[in-house]
Amino acid sequence: MQVFALGGPQGNTGQKSVLVKKPGLLSPCQLWAYFPDLSDPDYETHVAIIHSRFSTNTFPSWERAHPQRLMAHNGEINTLRGNVNLMHAREGVMHSPEYGDDLKKLFPIVEPKLSDSGIVDNVLEFLCFTGQRSLPEAMITMVPEAWQNDVTMTKDKKAFYKWSSFVMEPWDGPALFTFSDGRYVGAVLDRNGLRPSRFYVTKSNVMYMASEVGVVDVPPEEIVQKGRLKPGRMLLVDTKEKIFKRDDILKSEIANLRPIQQWLEEEVLTMDTLYDNHNHGHKLAREDSSAHLTDYRGSVMEEDRRLALFGWNIEAVTLLILPMVQNKKEALGSMGNDTPLACLSRHNPRLFEYFKQLFAQVTNPPIDPFREKIVMSLACPIGPEGNILEPGVAQCRRLWLEQPILSRKDMRVIKATTYRGWKTMVLNTVYDVNDDTEGLVPAIDRVCQEAADAVEAGYTLLVLSDKKAGQNFVPISSVVALGAIHHHLIKKKLRMRVGLIVETGEAREVHDLCVLLGYGADAICPYLVFETLSMLRKEGKLTPFMNDQDIYLSYIAAVARGISKVMAKMGISTLQSYKGAQIFEAVGLHQSVIDKCFVGTASRIGGVTFDVLALEELNRHNFAYDHRYGDNRIVLSPGFYQWRDGGEKHMNDPLTIANIQDAVRSKNYNSYAKFAESAWESTQNCTLRGQMELVFADEPLDISEVEDVSSIVKRFVTGAMSFGSISYEAHSTLAIAMNRIGAKSNTGEGGESPDRYLSKDPMNNTRSAIKQVASGRFGVTSSYVSHCDELQIKMAQGAKPGEGGELPGYKVTKEIAATRHSIPGVGLISPPPHHDIYSIEDIAQLIYDLKAANPVARISVKLVSEVGVGVIASGIAKAKAEHIVISGHDGGTGASSWTGIKNAGLPWELGISETHQTLVMNNLRSRVVLQADGQIRTGRDVIVAALLGADEVGFSTAPLIAMGCTMMRKCHLNTCPVGIATQDPVLRKKFRGTPENVVNFMFMLAEDIRSHMARLGFRTFQEMVGRADRLTSRPTANSEKAKYLDLEGILTCAWKLRSGINIVGGSVAQNFSHEIRLDNVAIEKAKDVLDGKATKVEMALHARNIDRTFGATLSHMISMKYGEAGLPDNSINIQMKGTGGQSFCAFLAHGIYVELEGDANDYVAKALSGGEVVIYPPKDMSADFKSEDNIIVGNVVLYGATSGKAFFRGQTAERFCVRNSGALAVCEGCGDHGCEYMTGGRAVVLGLTGRNFAAGMSGGIAYVLDREKLFDQRCNHESVEVLPVDSATDLNWLRDTLQEFVNKTGSTLTQTLLADWPASAKLFVKIFPYEYQRVLAEAEAEAEESHEDELTNLYDEDTIVSEVVLQTPKDQKHFDMLDDDDMINGAVNVENIEPPVSDIEDLVSDDEDETLDKARGFVKYRRATNQYRPVAARLQDWGEVYNHKGIMKGITKQAARCMDCGVPFCQSENGCPLGNLIPKWNDLVFHNHWKEALQTLLQTNNFPEFTGRCCPAPCEGSCVLAIGDPAVTIKNIENAIIDAAWTNGWMEPDPPTNRTGKTIAIVGSGPSGLAAAAQLNKVGHTVTVYERNDCLGGLLRYGIPSMKLGKDVVQRRVDFMKAEGINFKTNVKVGEDVSAKDLLDQNDALLLCMGSAWARDLPIPGRKLDGIHYAMNFLEKWQRKHAGLAKPTDTFINANDKEVIIIGGGDTGVDCIATSLRQGARNVTTFEILPEPPKERAANNPWPLWPKIMRSDYGHEEAKLKLGKDPRIFSIMSKEFVGDSEGHVCGIRTVLVDWTKDDTGRWVMNEVPDSEKMYPCDIAILAMGFLGPEKAVIESLSLNQDPRSNIETHSGSYATSVMRVYAAGDCRRGQSLVVHAINEGRQAARQIDIDLMGQTSLAAAGGVVQPIREMAKPNGVV
Repeated sequence: MQVFALGGPQGNTGQKSVLVKKPGLLSPCQLWAYFPDLSDPDYETHVAIIHSRFSTNTFPSWERAHPQRLMAHNGEINTLRGNVNLMHAREGVMHSPEYGDDLKKLFPIVEPKLSDSGIVDNVLEFLCFTGQRSLPEAMITMVPEAWQNDVTMTKDKKAFYKWSSFVMEPWDGPALFTFSDGRYVGAVLDRNGLRPSRFYVTKSNVMYMASEVGVVDVPPEEIVQKGRLKPGRMLLVDTKEKIFKRDDILKSEIANLRPIQQWLEEEVLTMDTLYDNHNHGHKLAREDSSAHLTDYRGSVMEEDRRLALFGWNIEAVTLLILPMVQNKKEALGSMGNDTPLACLSRHNPRLFEYFKQLFAQVTNPPIDPFREKIVMSLACPIGPEGNILEPGVAQCRRLWLEQPILSRKDMRVIKATTYRGWKTMVLNTVYDVNDDTEGLVPAIDRVCQEAADAVEAGYTLLVLSDKKAGQNFVPISSVVALGAIHHHLIKKKLRMRVGLIVETGEAREVHDLCVLLGYGADAICPYLVFETLSMLRKEGKLTPFMNDQDIYLSYIAAVARGISKVMAKMGISTLQSYKGAQIFEAVGLHQSVIDKCFVGTASRIGGVTFDVLALEELNRHNFAYDHRYGDNRIVLSPGFYQWRDGGEKHMNDPLTIANIQDAVRSKNYNSYAKFAESAWESTQNCTLRGQMELVFADEPLDISEVEDVSSIVKRFVTGAMSFGSISYEAHSTLAIAMNRIGAKSNTGEGGESPDRYLSKDPMNNTRSAIKQVASGRFGVTSSYVSHCDELQIKMAQGAKPGEGGELPGYKVTKEIAATRHSIPGVGLISPPPHHDIYSIEDIAQLIYDLKAANPVARISVKLVSEVGVGVIASGIAKAKAEHIVISGHDGGTGASSWTGIKNAGLPWELGISETHQTLVMNNLRSRVVLQADGQIRTGRDVIVAALLGADEVGFSTAPLIAMGCTMMRKCHLNTCPVGIATQDPVLRKKFRGTPENVVNFMFMLAEDIRSHMARLGFRTFQEMVGRADRLTSRPTANSEKAKYLDLEGILTCAWKLRSGINIVGGSVAQNFSHEIRLDNVAIEKAKDVLDGKATKVEMALHARNIDRTFGATLSHMISMKYGEAGLPDNSINIQMKGTGGQSFCAFLAHGIYVELEGDANDYVAKALSGGEVVIYPPKDMSADFKSEDNIIVGNVVLYGATSGKAFFRGQTAERFCVRNSGALAVCEGCGDHGCEYMTGGRAVVLGLTGRNFAAGMSGGIAYVLDREKLFDQRCNHESVEVLPVDSATDLNWLRDTLQEFVNKTGSTLTQTLLADWPASAKLFVKIFPYEYQRVLAEAEAEAEESHEDELTNLYDEDTIVSEVVLQTPKDQKHFDMLDDDDMINGAVNVENIEPPVSDIEDLVSDDEDETLDKARGFVKYRRATNQYRPVAARLQDWGEVYNHKGIMKGITKQAARCMDCGVPFCQSENGCPLGNLIPKWNDLVFHNHWKEALQTLLQTNNFPEFTGRCCPAPCEGSCVLAIGDPAVTIKNIENAIIDAAWTNGWMEPDPPTNRTGKTIAIVGSGPSGLAAAAQLNKVGHTVTVYERNDCLGGLLRYGIPSMKLGKDVVQRRVDFMKAEGINFKTNVKVGEDVSAKDLLDQNDALLLCMGSAWARDLPIPGRKLDGIHYAMNFLEKWQRKHAGLAKPTDTFINANDKEVIIIGGGDTGVDCIATSLRQGARNVTTFEILPEPPKERAANNPWPLWPKIMRSDYGHEEAKLKLGKDPRIFSIMSKEFVGDSEGHVCGIRTVLVDWTKDDTGRWVMNEVPDSEKMYPCDIAILAMGFLGPEKAVIESLSLNQDPRSNIETHSGSYATSVMRVYAAGDCRRGQSLVVHAINEGRQAARQIDIDLMGQTSLAAAGGVVQPIREMAKPNGVV
């Protein structure tokens, strides 16, 4: 309790007032005993301020108790850190003629270690006593109204606020200030007016103001006014004059004290002013950037090396920047952030990424920056600030910017201006690259000193520019330079004498700009954004065409929205307050960095030093400007947003996803173990918990002693995913699964239909145990909240804390609309949580509301991890929550901007540990159950969460993946290909998930937990909770940066902070005192009606403001018995007098009628659920009391009402009918934001409204009485149309409603209107949402069309119309699709109903002229089947079998089928071994950017013409589309790209300009040798390739027939490589013609790429007969002859007119079939010993594994046509070769075999009895693969070999047992695919380059160039 009593003796007004301050840590009942003088009758006072508040701070102290010296304050100042910094800086420009030098004695103005209230009081007192301002003026200077966008404000007042802003930024936040200096007593409310403030004025001229009515009992007849304090307004009483000053009069007086308007007009500078006064004799020349451009002609990403230098990549451009400009808003993403924290990333993150945005939750509210943009402003003054102590014209002499982003032209003007003595100094924030890592800190010190010197020299603006960065200079990160200079100038008290402008190429995204603004930037010019966009325009990628000004305006429009959104999530309205406020937490920055650059910023886990930051800058510089250009020419995406092979690690990578899906489908714990292993690896790479090690017990327990699985799973919950964000099928599957195991599922904020929550099916119960109550209040009715086990208040969401959301209209199906009580097809807005959960007091009220509405449910509050969440959670516990969820920053989401997904929130490890520790320290832990949530997937994750303090764990992403989610990250596009995150009926049919999948996952997870518990020595889960001593820090070996982290704070045991505390969550019940609720009286009186023994009851009750949430428990009783329908009208009639408490009649169910004579507080009729509420003033009010001029109910009335009626005779306060979705409401006036977010129902306002009426209103209709014609300027017209009320329907309805209002309230105002009806109807306007109009019009048109169809059918002469009763089909949407066959005797045979179109593809034309749809191409377009030329035609020649022209014709449509997966499995380990950037080049082909597609393809694949022809395409087998549909034609598109490049002359040799002097010899010119040669030559090495044959290419030349790979294609590539400078030597057999040792001695490295040439034999009887050949002999000899390369003495094997049997399948076998057929074989048969594969995947061959299915390749098709049969015989074993008399093979004796598994699970082959058969055979070809490389070279170099006879290399390496000798390809890994060989050669080349040069610019996996320079070890790290 804090008390502020102020006063002086009454009577003699000339006597000076005496201020008496009485603070104390007291409860109200203790007050009078502690201060006995307050009870003394002689103690009299003019004024008294009593301040009692809920203390969120769980460590209060006496000195923090209110009141302060001049004020008492309830609320939060969100901008405090910036305000304090700037007040300190202002001391440098302050001087006072009154105080002189003594002024310094008053410094510091802000005393250290004060609360926000104490700091505000410090500044307020200082301004009043030294600043020549009265207390009211000082107050409104600090807490101004939202003046910038208020069109109703007077010019004088607006001018005053603008003038004030030049010397003081707003102290912004949700706050109610009361103040007094002995004469004045008053209050002021923040600009958005969320906090309640109600007052009475009596006939005896006494004013009572309180945060609610009913605090003081005042006889009604004494009251002359009932009012409320409006947003930004001031309530003031002058006790000297004994008057109550109206806000408008008071502020008008203050505004006109000085000639402010004149000052502003004469003195304020704007950019227009600077332009107008620029010296036009000097043209604004553009700065030349050509020096940064390379001669490499690719896209802008390749041409401008600064992009790579500043950390740009293709993702940043395509995913973020281009959408911002094209759509004027930020791009959306989905499924959260699962990449490493910046402090763990190995891809040189920019410094911005080390900062996480803070956000508002519980103690203050976020704002909706779009629907409530009336309170937002980005306008700021910049430049030298005047002396705040001398109000005057000098304040105006600053530069006024409407927003903080400057164009390049703006910068040129600013740099050149000398107007009015302004001058600009450019500080070059770069340092010499030769200074290396040691250069960064001295460079920072240098620019800090230069800045201070420039200020002292009189410069007015400093430009911090990194434009000099380039080949010779490394940029200092813009935020490092800015933060250091900003704090340096503050420390020197110089900051307010200068403006800081950042000119940087580094900043590009909204988050970047917010960080710069937050750390002190006054303005920013992201010049590289504008230059890059201009280049993209030239490349034709910026469509539609935009000039530079269009680009600038579109970009700043997007940025303005984004910055506003980031500010708003912290509850900050103005940029001026946000600047310098440092509302971020650093994650992974060392304290030395914080102390130098970011003073006061939290950085709880330590982290990287300046040396590491410098190294990351240098790595980027090296990539950009490495003189040995290799693969660093192409600037690709490192996979920050979407997983890619070789890029940034992701928690949900292909391997982990595949393993979990295999595990849950097969119920195989071995598969789960693989999942846990891969998940732990990704966890180590990405998370803080991955840097922790479990400390196992010395003596582990037997698993039988550990708590049972069935008990553990009860601690599991699934995440709050709404029906709407995911499909009905997915949502209900989760509920069924969790109910089966006794765990809990969560509805999310989208509600739940009664047919689900009333389900009683024990095995398929679709009821969600947890019902969420979020800011959208969708479907939150009494019945909804009654039917659950837990009610969860969603304060924030992990993926987008502080933000709301939006469900677009196309996702609002009939089912969703019914569940959410909205309109189908009309979009739904979920606002940020600020209506009834904006403060700790209000969250306490909502907790009470929900407990009253369902006394048996556990009340939960969902928070998101951030610094201070422990204190917030303690406040929540004190507010009587029973359960708290701490979500991590990495949770999933259906949709959010990437800014929010990537940059807000903290890891749950930080949040859980802080919360547990704080709760324990406050002895609150036993009151609440604590839950952790966020990318928790394995038993180890759960164990860590428990050890840090979690009682329960939540799972969201993992269960979705278990049901089939592939992390497409397209949830926001409604195109989920597996039917989970979509409402598309076609896609929903693709859902294959089952409850069993989820159940299996949960049980295997629980077993995983048990196994860890046994090793840890814990018998029960509870024993683990809070045992952080069983964790230790162990940084992952994969990340050097991890070693810098300090996890001591996280791993601190709470019991060490306070011992002996009960930490069993929920073991101590919260006390809600329900036994004293007024509802109990009502329930008792209504008992007979509730029990069905009576139909009606009437009762009379007295209402007091302590009777909170009246009616909710009564409604609960009704809902539990009667559901949504409730009771009949007026079954329970309650007459009341007095003052209704908070949430009066909340959740009021149908059948209850409540009439209150009096008034009520906030939240009246919240979630009204069919009941009726009538409130009117006391009948004994004075005769001149006009209800229409007075307040009768408070803020946020009818929030989330779904049905029922509410009549209020009087005005309502702010946010009347917010989110009304079905109720009828009438009032006599309302405050700001009326009918906000309304989606249904009707509202009538019989008087003035406040500002911003109908913001976000998408449904329902409002009628407003507009006598004064002011409504138009107070309405938000963005979503509604304002119309006259002139239709008969509207007039009749409105008249009847007004009459009902009169009948129930006695409204005299309404009686007057009705008396003049219908003339008075012209005074009304109708507010009609556009979306609602559209939907109604569409429905009407549909109805008319349907009616016309009915008429047509009625008079169809072939139709006999009879009286038929139709049974309604279950699926109504199919009703109109019935055929005659579905009709049986005039009734519908429901079972026979089938959708008429099974696949949308059936409706789509293949017309190439159509406009193609990339987003839905995968479902619209068929896979092309024209890969090959017609069989008959191609059999006639030896040309390539491919239909190149046909493929090209439809290539764009095929590219459109690629889904651009968030996790592209096509480049995973089951997909392309090269990590080809398949989605990227598919997209480029779709957009006709073929050259870029070529560059992208060549980045990972040196020879796409080989793989595009010869590769079996494992990428297609793992294509996500292949889960249920034919895969994308990846191979065809790849080949089309490279062939187009050769055809169009784009393939030009590019030999290296510089040679390294290093020489490398490569043995073998197969695909691996050629790939290695190309890569090594690229970086300047001299390469010689030795080939034993007469022609180059190895396998490519002779092993693959020409119809599969044309030899001209091979030769073309060889010639190209020669032109690039590679040396080739043919007919050289290394080991015979030249010694391998000599080659090693003559070169710096020797690479062996000899292939696998030792063919597998078939040693059965008859093997030595003639006519038995190895496949390679057969193919090679024929290829030589066919190419004309055979020598006269050479022979070849001719199959003409022969019986050919090929033993073995595979690609080589197919090639032998095709070759034999073209040679004229009489018959061809192939023997395959394995069984015939199934037509579809077997259960043990799940996607994304290579599909082991029956397929026909080109040779099989040819055999079928020519021979009339498939040539393959399966399950056959050759027993003997049979010969003729000449020793030539003539047959093969065979037997069929059967494959079975033995007891160990191993396959065993058994011969089938009586299945022997002889097959005639003239030629037998052995195509059974190879066993290893030739041994001559291996033996000559004494190389080690592995057990398979391949050359042995070190683990993960290509280096052999001999120094400088390397191996790659089949000779190292064994027989494999061409694509594997190319990858081997590439990676071997990379290793050789590293070993020779110490670094490399050659790409690793996936084409990503990775830095290899190691960073210095942190102190103490070995």
